[in-house]
Amino acid sequence: MKVLILSAKTGGGHLRCAQAMEKVIKDLDPFGEVRVVDGLEYVNHYFNKMVVNGYKFSAMKLSKVYGMLYRMSNKDNNVYKMLQKTNAFFAKKLIPLIAEFKPDVIVTTHPFTAIMCSRLIEKGFTNIPVISIATDFALHATYINNDITAYVVSSPQMVDNMESLGVDRNIVYPLGIPIDPVFFETDEHKAEHLSEMGFDPQKKTVLIMAGSFGVTDILKIYESINEIQLDFQIIVITGKNMKLFDAFNSILSFNENMRVGRKEINFYMDKEPTRKEEKFNVTKKTKLIYFTEEVHKYMQISDLIITKPGGLTVTESLACCLPMALFRGIPGQETDNTEYLCDNNLAISIKKNNASDVIYRLLKYPERLLSMRESCKRLNNKDSAYNVYDLIKTTVEKTKGNVFIKSPEEYLPETEIVDDEQFYTDLSAVLKNYQLEDVNIDFSDNNENEYEFEVKLEELINKMKTNFKRIAGGDFLMRKDTVKKQDD
Repeated sequence: MKVLILSAKTGGGHLRCAQAMEKVIKDLDPFGEVRVVDGLEYVNHYFNKMVVNGYKFSAMKLSKVYGMLYRMSNKDNNVYKMLQKTNAFFAKKLIPLIAEFKPDVIVTTHPFTAIMCSRLIEKGFTNIPVISIATDFALHATYINNDITAYVVSSPQMVDNMESLGVDRNIVYPLGIPIDPVFFETDEHKAEHLSEMGFDPQKKTVLIMAGSFGVTDILKIYESINEIQLDFQIIVITGKNMKLFDAFNSILSFNENMRVGRKEINFYMDKEPTRKEEKFNVTKKTKLIYFTEEVHKYMQISDLIITKPGGLTVTESLACCLPMALFRGIPGQETDNTEYLCDNNLAISIKKNNASDVIYRLLKYPERLLSMRESCKRLNNKDSAYNVYDLIKTTVEKTKGNVFIKSPEEYLPETEIVDDEQFYTDLSAVLKNYQLEDVNIDFSDNNENEYEFEVKLEELINKMKTNFKRIAGGDFLMRKDTVKKQDD
């Protein structure tokens, strides 16, 4: 069985899901072939850079703008159409990959790559079955496309949601979001492992997964929970956020008696901690970790996690039956995730100005923690990755012998000119009449006039006409040498 998995790096969850499926497929089908490819990077390096960097910047710096764009693209309007047409345009750039690898099935873990596959099937290049995995707990319209063989979603609720939008519920499978099976393992020696790390096995342990928080807000939460008049201990994992690690390292340099274990720095720092202004009093024993590939071990020995509500981190926490305190969800999929998780007693929502009160109540009265842990056990979809593998295998068996893939030479002459012309025609239609004066928008979180904000944001999108015309008029999207094939 040959499986092509198309992912993207807009956030870490899509790629982690792809890697989890790769691991399970290789374990269960050692004689098969599986290839994970960053689909956006493959079709065009600059397109990928624009999408990934645009996501990071807007989500972190202009989160309210990102949330508005997310909601606008979830409706049948010009923003949604432009998103669909842009990804459909790049679909033909996948042809060399598919023609060379000749997969039996394509699995997508990002909606943009699902759009591309849908376009290729619609235009007659292939009829390879496509399984689209949604990596969040709420539905977005970009996941719904023609000619998708099967959808994998996180919960039965999403089956109902997809049916309400016209998808046949018989092709929607609530198998859960696939993650690495190691997260479902139980630590039978939790007390021993806590002692080995320098912690007290009798105390509650709070894990902070903070890599994509930024710096200031998570430091305020850490300072706030240090003021709680209860005795517990903390593990902080900053991921590959050097600035955040440096900030925590500075704090603990002034509180070395509260640092647990040695300074674990597994990246090059050419100087001592720089954030000397961080001098508050640490009252909780703290272990600081920069990056680790053993997140599951720290989740399995913890009693509570403070983290952002990203789809994969949330799913991994559920697998470890670890109650969650969710902070600063990006407006859009992450706030939707938070709503679902809180409604199902899997998490609580905190803010930097109430973190200490909420965490205090959870640790002081552990009945709520126990209740949340039991809810996690009921909803953690323990065999998700294996069940998705079974779906892949069944799908391949049903379509074996009936799959065709046209050669690029056979397919492209029929479609390339028409596709390119249609792309620019559609793009022009979306952007027409966008000759506007500069738009001044208050991007602060204090802007409460949602309607006015949305109107101004649409004006801002309209102002992009000049840039799109420059791109369309040049060779930015069309350059053959920007197509970069992903290594295995």
